[in-house]
Parts: sequence; C-alpha cells; structure tokens
Amino acid sequence: MKNNNKNLAIIGGNNDLPLFAYKSVKKKFKNFIYINISKKNKPLLRSFKNIYNLEIYELEKCIDLLNKYNISQLCFLGSINRPDLSSIIIDNKLKIYINELISSSKIGDGSILGSIVNIFSKEGFVTKSFIDIFPNEYLLDKEFNKITNKDRDDINKGVSILNSISKYDNAQSCIVSDGYVLAIEAVEGTDKMISRIKSIKKKISRDLIEGCLVKIPKYNQNLKIDLPTVGVKTLEMMHKNKLNVLALRKDLTIVVEKKRFYRSLVKYNITLSFIN
Repeated sequence: MKNNNKNLAIIGGNNDLPLFAYKSVKKKFKNFIYINISKKNKPLLRSFKNIYNLEIYELEKCIDLLNKYNISQLCFLGSINRPDLSSIIIDNKLKIYINELISSSKIGDGSILGSIVNIFSKEGFVTKSFIDIFPNEYLLDKEFNKITNKDRDDINKGVSILNSISKYDNAQSCIVSDGYVLAIEAVEGTDKMISRIKSIKKKISRDLIEGCLVKIPKYNQNLKIDLPTVGVKTLEMMHKNKLNVLALRKDLTIVVEKKRFYRSLVKYNITLSFIN
C-alpha cells in the first residue's frame, strides 16, 4: 500500500518555480521523483537526480513511473503550453480519457486542469497544492510601503475587471494606472503583458513611474494545480516598465525566492499590497 504522507512527485512545467521547488521537496520527502514535461527546463535539470523527462501526452509512462516508485501524492508546478490534441500520440491510458480532455479543452484552461486532477484521482493519486505542502517558504509574509488613495482605486478597479471576466476563464492579471486600464493578460502570460507597458505609456503621454499590477486567481480556478506566481523577474520587469505597485492575494500567490523578492522590493521601491 502506498504511504500517503511520505512521498511526492513534482510534475513540472515551464518557468523557475519547479526548479526551486525541487530542492525544497527533496529535503522534505525521502521518496520523491520529478517528472519534467518542459523542454525549456530539460537542460537545466541534467545535474539533478530522480528526474524523468516525458512528453505532456505520455500519460501511461507517467502513471507507470508513479506506481514504480510507490508515489501517491502529486504536485503540479509551472506553466505548460496547451498541446494540439489532434496531433499527439495517444497511448493506452490516454485513450481512456482523451474524449474528456477534448471536451474540457473546448471550455477553457480551468476545465482542462480540473480534468487532469480528476484523471489522476481516478488512477489513485492525490493532487496536493504546493502552498499546503510549504505554507511558509513560498507565501509572502508582509506588505511593503503604503498605497495611496489613487493606488487603492486602481487596485479596486483591477480586481473588479478581473472578477468580471473570470467567467470567460481568462486573465489572472491586469495593469491599471491613474484610472487607465493599460493591459489585461491574455494567453501571452503576465511577463509579456508587462513588457508592453512602457510603449503603451509613451503612446498616451504618461511615461511616469506609476501603475498597479493586479494579480489574483480567477473564479473557479483550480487552486491545487494553478496558483498565481510572482518572483524577482516580475519586479524587474515592473521596474523596467515603470510600474510601482504590486497587488495580490497573500494566501493564494506563490512567491519564488522569497528573501530575494523582498530585497528587490526595496531595491526597486515597489509597493506590495495584499488584496482581501
């Protein structure tokens, strides 16, 4: 029988979070493997142990690995690019669930992620939220600087916008500056959205150090598998694009390199505000 408390597998996608998480998980769980489905991270994982590289559609190989190493708990981390379901190789396990995944893909990313959790549950695995496993190491502790009344209005406007469009299963973040909605995140992701802001500010003659990045989970978002994430790179891009306020949910946002993150808030003089 699998031990439900002393084992874990990370199923890691793109970005830095799975790489940092590897070190934390390795210390806490003796029975641990890392299943990598990211081509970008594959070269960075060469010196790591217990790494298994799979294609995103190799469900049968994934389940065989989990069973081989007596794994019962899973943690999904990092972003993934949605595959073209019409061109993937369908193995014996995926054949069972492909219709469910196709139906979910027509609804949106949230529905797909929910289906993935459901599929692994049917196969006998429990999906854990990363912040439940590491509630202190990867959650922010305190705010930094004080927001102005104008900032508060911008944050409230951003939250209202994101909540309104959540029903379309889109956008975890937006940028509001002095009442102007400068950008709303689409499929490109938060970083690329931020990178557009400097040129947008110039076009509207507001090339100033101001503006709030608001980042919150969507309604009905699967919080076990898809939480908003911020890190030093987020702050670097905000500074480069002259944004000075970051607003997020303290309890529902993963932070990468927390100590360095707080030092970077000071370095770039970016205000951190928690949304209730």
